[in-house]
Amino acid sequence: MNETLGTEKKILGWGKYEFSILWMFFLVWGLVFLDRLVLAFMAPMVIPDLGLTDVEFGWIMTATTGAYALASIFLTPFLESTGKRKRWLVLMCLGAGIFACLGATTQNVGQLLVTRALVGLFEGPIAPLMFAMLFRESSSHRVALNAGIVNMGVAVVAIAIGAPMVTRIAANTGSWRNSFLLAGICSIIVSIILIAVLKEKPFMPEKRESMIVSLGKLLKYRNVVLCFILGILTMVLYWTQTNYATLYFTTVANNPIESAGVIVGLSGALGFAWTVIVPKVSDFMGRKGALIMWFLLAALVPFIMYFLPGASAAMVIYLIFGGLVGSIIPFFQAIIPSETLPNYMLGVASGLIIGIGELVGGAAWQAVAGYIFATAGVPTVILIGGIVAVIAAILALFLKETRGMKDEVQNITL
Repeated sequence: MNETLGTEKKILGWGKYEFSILWMFFLVWGLVFLDRLVLAFMAPMVIPDLGLTDVEFGWIMTATTGAYALASIFLTPFLESTGKRKRWLVLMCLGAGIFACLGATTQNVGQLLVTRALVGLFEGPIAPLMFAMLFRESSSHRVALNAGIVNMGVAVVAIAIGAPMVTRIAANTGSWRNSFLLAGICSIIVSIILIAVLKEKPFMPEKRESMIVSLGKLLKYRNVVLCFILGILTMVLYWTQTNYATLYFTTVANNPIESAGVIVGLSGALGFAWTVIVPKVSDFMGRKGALIMWFLLAALVPFIMYFLPGASAAMVIYLIFGGLVGSIIPFFQAIIPSETLPNYMLGVASGLIIGIGELVGGAAWQAVAGYIFATAGVPTVILIGGIVAVIAAILALFLKETRGMKDEVQNITL
């Protein structure tokens, strides 16, 4: 926790610098995530234009997520060991934007796979670096709220604004490539703004240890073990909805791509509310009880989409609850780890949790989902997401409550 919070000038209750980086990270996370999601939004145009098969599409999504996961796992600890989080955060955002732009020049499946994998590679360490920097400046009673606001960038910038914007640009210009360019340029611009806004506050991890040793220590915490498992399950549900929602509303519900983009975008707009409601409710109910409830509500979306395909109820339930699962993710990637571990362990822990969740729940699952999509159709893929959400709700019963524990754990040394 930032020791100067008590004397620093306040803005609406936040410390001045805390407030500045909070909303900067909100913008950063939304824009770099748009880089990552733009292919999912453009799938109905990219697939026929490049002649991709359903399986090839699944492998491209796997390559992106796999690179993201491996970078989170293996690159984040190295970046953290330098004690220079600002420097690396700027470079990671810049690289993601550059390769998103290069994706617009691809002419075949191999080129698209490489550029998308490189986008994932540069984006992998961004969340661990951001959350470690933010939580260092956050007071204990704002940990969940701050994480929710940053995560809100995905719902607002990437989905509510980004989805309808890129689909409309593609529809109006007749080319998905313009949407890729726009998404990449935005990330390049925001990486430059970071240079002016962020302060480099060098730190040195208390102990330089191998990844295996660090992982062994992390696995001594029951909450961290559960964060790994729940993180995987949540990513399965998240990427199922994210990658296949547009395809569902165009191929199953028979909407044009512009309408599908609006549906997904409106869900992101309502997701804006979820990113505030979900963490704030957990401040009252506790992390454990709130997560059980949210997982069960999130399960409604895929179940109704499967059992009522193409019905108005499927669209309505997606609009209301489609953005909920994205608001759950920070609990495993940042909030619960930050309330369980001291800050010097948070970057590595967050990177491992994100990376393993993305590797299994993102990359591996998306490859499997591609085959299921090809053989059984979109509704079956979506149904699996609902089953996973119910399993996650059951496992959340075994979490130890961490609400209000951040200040206490910052004094722990291992």
